[in-house]
Amino acid sequence: MGATAKENKNKGNAAFKNGKWEDAVKYYGRAIKLDEKNFVCYANRSAAWLKLGNPEEALKDADKCIKLKPKYHKGHARKATALHALKRYSEEVKAYKYGLKYCPDEEALKSGLEQAKRHRTNSSKASQAARKTTATMQAASSRKKKAANSSNVSQFVLQTKKNLELQMAAIQAQLDMVNELTKMNEEEKLDLLYTLLDKDGDGTIDAKELADGLRKRNDGLSFTDSIQKSIEMIAIYDDDGDAELNRNEFQHFVERMVSELNATFDEFAEFLVYQILFSEKDDKEEEEDVDIDKLKEEVRERGQLLDTLSDPRMMSLFVLFDKDGDSTVDFKEVACGLYHLTKSMEESAKATTGLLLMMDKDDKRVLGYEQFAKLILAIAAAANSSFDEVADDLTLALTSEDAELDEEVLRELTIADEAYAQARDREREEKEHKKVMDALSYRRTTRLFDLWDANGDGTIDFEELVTGLRRYQSACNGDQSAEDVEKAAMALMAEDANGDQSLDREEFAYAMVNYADAMSTDLHELIDFMCVVAALGDDSDYEKAYSKAADGGIIKKPGKKFKENIGVDDE
Repeated sequence: MGATAKENKNKGNAAFKNGKWEDAVKYYGRAIKLDEKNFVCYANRSAAWLKLGNPEEALKDADKCIKLKPKYHKGHARKATALHALKRYSEEVKAYKYGLKYCPDEEALKSGLEQAKRHRTNSSKASQAARKTTATMQAASSRKKKAANSSNVSQFVLQTKKNLELQMAAIQAQLDMVNELTKMNEEEKLDLLYTLLDKDGDGTIDAKELADGLRKRNDGLSFTDSIQKSIEMIAIYDDDGDAELNRNEFQHFVERMVSELNATFDEFAEFLVYQILFSEKDDKEEEEDVDIDKLKEEVRERGQLLDTLSDPRMMSLFVLFDKDGDSTVDFKEVACGLYHLTKSMEESAKATTGLLLMMDKDDKRVLGYEQFAKLILAIAAAANSSFDEVADDLTLALTSEDAELDEEVLRELTIADEAYAQARDREREEKEHKKVMDALSYRRTTRLFDLWDANGDGTIDFEELVTGLRRYQSACNGDQSAEDVEKAAMALMAEDANGDQSLDREEFAYAMVNYADAMSTDLHELIDFMCVVAALGDDSDYEKAYSKAADGGIIKKPGKKFKENIGVDDE
């Protein structure tokens, strides 16, 4: 009597485990002859065919398995694997999707689908064109730099010719890219865009990678601003809390961008692909110092803050703390709130002072709702507690019957409030002193002082100040009236501490610090520019002269923000 279907199946399993693929195919085949509805044997024989390098037969057996048992996930996995071996990547993606319809919770199929999408993208003609575009543009840029640094005419001609050839190759690759994009469906475009942003190929997009994409989209966005923007975006769409965007989270992000820009998905996806691939700007040197782990922590912190900002308990707490209803909380209101928790005004005042010095960076001496939320999260972290626990404890304390403060506690609160104000004043004075020391130590401050001190008496009087400011304002925008210049000079003369109607070197340094703050301008750049203007006298071509001085290394070139503030336009 011959072996049963089960016995043949077991022999096939044993042969498979021992790497005897041909024997496995043979025994599984015998089992199938005895039991044509044995879907497991079809799936197992499919795997054996794949080991023998016969994906065509593997595909046939996988299809038979699926037909017999659609809810058996291994049948779908075998089919997808066979299609992958045949390099039919688009069909592989469809196979995984079909399998997930019957087995929606099967993790193996989910991860397989993501891998299949990457394979489909990387093998596509659009992806090949993208790689060619990047490679040829980088090579052309390198040749251009070599041409600029050529030591002789022969080298310049050679490098320039290579540069042009590579530029032409880059243009052809870009055209191929454009043509292929029009043939892709929405999912394929999204996968391509996701792959282009995922520079390290780890299957997720971190804040640094998203920041690079945002900068390519907006050429005027600084690296620092793009990092902050990407932290915000990832915090909003990071559903699983890993501080990165996976494929689904990235899709939600793109859908939001499409809605905000009032564009179609195809338009937005193609726009971003073009921006990423066709941009010649390379700022890698500016990105090297970014700590990815630190960025992830910032994303998590921002995500936690965004969650708590929308939490009704946080909103209720803010209302309870905000006694006067002005939509801000000051020192007294925070200290009162914490007192009900600690029952010690001394402890409460100490904690409040530390927290407000940390949260109130702009020295406004009040906190808005978002800053208040940060404060509550800081309290929870310091207590090694959760927001839930702290929110509940504070709510109970603030709504209890004995929430009113007695006179002794109120006196302590008043004293603590005055102490906090003094601490703030000391901190502000220390910052101002540090800025003045910086201005005094900067050698061009001395140079500017000497240039403005027309009579050489070691001080700058009102008329000298007006003359210097008039030339500076004229160089900036030329539309300042005499009255406006005099008002600015009078404001600077307020630093005349000894009342002698003039500014000595230290008073002048204070004046320059305040003027730079009022202009929202870097102090050193402001003084550099003023030095050039003063040295030129009444010369009208300040921009040309300034550029010449900057190019010659006499002074530092101004940043974009500085030029915008003083009214100088880039050519």
